[in-house]
Amino acid sequence: MKEDLKKTDDLKKTIKEISDYKYALDESAIVDITDQNGVITHVNDNFCKISKYTSEELIGKDHRIVNSGHHSKEFFKELWETILNKKVWKGELKNITKDGSVYWVDTTIVPFLNIEGKPYQFLSIGTDITEKKKAEEELQKTIKEISDYKYALDESAIIDITNQNGIITHINDNFCKISKYSCEELIGKNHKAVNSGHHSKEFIKELWETISNKKVWKGEIKNIDKDGSFYWVDTTIVPFLNEYGRPYQYISIGSDITERKKAEEELQKTIREISDYKYALEESAIIAITDQRGVISHVNDNFCKISKYSREELIGKDHRIINSGHHSKDFIKELWGTIAKGKVWKGELKNEAKDGSAYWVDTTIVPFLNEYGKPYQYVAIRSDISERKKNEEQLEKTIKEISDYKHALDESAIIAITDQRGFITHVNDNFCKISKYSREDLIGQDHRIINSGHHSKEFIKELWVTIAKGNIWKGELKNKAKDGSFYWVDTTIIPFLNEYGKPYQYVAIRSDITKRKKGEEELNRYANTLQIANTQLVDFTNIVSHNLRGPLTNISAFLEFLKETDDKNEQKELIENMTKTINHLNLVFEELIETVQIKHDTEIKLDEIVLKEAMNKTLIGFEIQIKLLKAVIQIDFDEAPVIKYSHKYLDSLLLNLISNAFKYRSPKRAPIVKIKTEVKNGNIILSVSDNGLGIDLEKHKDSLFKIRKTFHDHPEAKGFGLFMTKSQIEAMGGNIWAESKVDEGTTFFVEIKK
Repeated sequence: MKEDLKKTDDLKKTIKEISDYKYALDESAIVDITDQNGVITHVNDNFCKISKYTSEELIGKDHRIVNSGHHSKEFFKELWETILNKKVWKGELKNITKDGSVYWVDTTIVPFLNIEGKPYQFLSIGTDITEKKKAEEELQKTIKEISDYKYALDESAIIDITNQNGIITHINDNFCKISKYSCEELIGKNHKAVNSGHHSKEFIKELWETISNKKVWKGEIKNIDKDGSFYWVDTTIVPFLNEYGRPYQYISIGSDITERKKAEEELQKTIREISDYKYALEESAIIAITDQRGVISHVNDNFCKISKYSREELIGKDHRIINSGHHSKDFIKELWGTIAKGKVWKGELKNEAKDGSAYWVDTTIVPFLNEYGKPYQYVAIRSDISERKKNEEQLEKTIKEISDYKHALDESAIIAITDQRGFITHVNDNFCKISKYSREDLIGQDHRIINSGHHSKEFIKELWVTIAKGNIWKGELKNKAKDGSFYWVDTTIIPFLNEYGKPYQYVAIRSDITKRKKGEEELNRYANTLQIANTQLVDFTNIVSHNLRGPLTNISAFLEFLKETDDKNEQKELIENMTKTINHLNLVFEELIETVQIKHDTEIKLDEIVLKEAMNKTLIGFEIQIKLLKAVIQIDFDEAPVIKYSHKYLDSLLLNLISNAFKYRSPKRAPIVKIKTEVKNGNIILSVSDNGLGIDLEKHKDSLFKIRKTFHDHPEAKGFGLFMTKSQIEAMGGNIWAESKVDEGTTFFVEIKK
């Protein structure tokens, strides 16, 4: 009996406790109950109060009555799947009241199960978080705007921060790039590392006095990088003040003005504390913000100054107020088409000030996107380039939202990430598309999978040495796709460093330049063809003028002899010799005709030549001279009796060298000409020696094979022969040189590739 009474008391106590909890929950929370179909069966006063519906208006309805349309179908599908699976759902819901205003509720939905273990109703317990959500949205907007300004500044400028003693505490990548020092080499040092010694002590003293007095310093500084070369930076140094109004650190913002030092106007970059990056940008650039329709909502002082309009005259207008009429409708249409798609536009604009004067601005227009990915405003960042329009390098100011950075890069470039050993850990769709490999084919492999074999081992080694040192590598790579086709990519490989300053992975960013490279190859092919054709034309002209002179001289000599002799036998012999010379001349003409026919051939035809036969054919043209001069010809082709060479070039060089031996013979002795071949270092050396006048090589060594250079007072010396011979030999991939002593003779050596 006592046990029954105790159980009854416990039950009453439990019921009261539950009632108390229910009351407390009902008083403090937004509560509603629905059946298993979602139909509302109960709402408390808090629900009616926040929704502005009465309980009668809500009972029997489902939650579509307060659905704001903010959440997707997938969102609600996931909610229902959770509670129907007997699980508690927690989340934030954006609802709409009876009068159309929206409110947010932090919601917990608890399924109540029947004896069969199935939900028969759902209890929703909520807390009004409308004000919290508004505060969060405002905070996110502010953080996003500050991040955008900070990113823009860090991307476009050379940044360093020092403490009040001038010790460097931070530098960005642009500082390292221009100074060629690593971050580790500079942090903890002062600016003496980059001091070029160009500026006077008074200059440095004035700088420090300015910033120590809490003033912004602006000026141009000449620095020296790690390898000793100089560079100029247009610099703004901004002191950051502590709670006592004293500088505790200085931020230096610079831009490279090395190439445009004389022409560039001073770029103002006044920067306040880190949280005030927007102010720094406002001070240094010409800024305008417009809504999505192009109506101006904000301009800074620099905009007013350059346009000569007041802020009141500009706000609420569009940019037609400063339209100079210089740009075409298509230009403006393309600009709007770009930014309306959420893309950054860059270009140069010619505007017109209030007084009618024109000015140029280098402009970057950045769309700011809302939560739906649509532009809600545009920020235009400009710099005055009126005085330096023609020779200023384009100032890159690519600003994108932090959350959109990776997406933008992934969409526009060919991306691959590897670990420190070179094994691929990530590729994007563009990489798969150009390489024709699937992601599964590539992950876990190294880049040998696309190695075309085009680049040397030294090239690849230099690449790896560069990035292994933590340096960025840039260059062009020829790769091979899965189907065997080749493609070219302009590549930047960036090492990511761990806390010890060692690369732990590499990000390769590429762009497809296959079409450009094909165009360059085609252009080089055309240029090479033109150069060869030009060289052949010069050779042809020189061969015509030079190679016919010897035979014609012989014919002239034969005719003179014919006039002077009445001896029939001598006349017959002279006519026979002259006939041989004429036949040789005819052969030369035929070879010249053949030369004309191959002018457009980029490759010189190689013939297999028996040297003795070629030599005998050449000597036919010199028979009368050999006879008259009592010359001795000695031939030794035993080591290399046969060569592969151009017939016309071999005939030309033999003709020229033998002709020179007779032309520049010594008056003291009969000519002796020795023609010989040797094999040295795998190549054939053809030598032609004489015992003639010789050449003073100490005097003429550097001009021996130059055009129109002569070394003896001979009436037939034109200065073409050796120049032409050298050109022909080099065209065959060979070389020519000489050894000579005055009054002893000369030997010419011709290297022929075997």
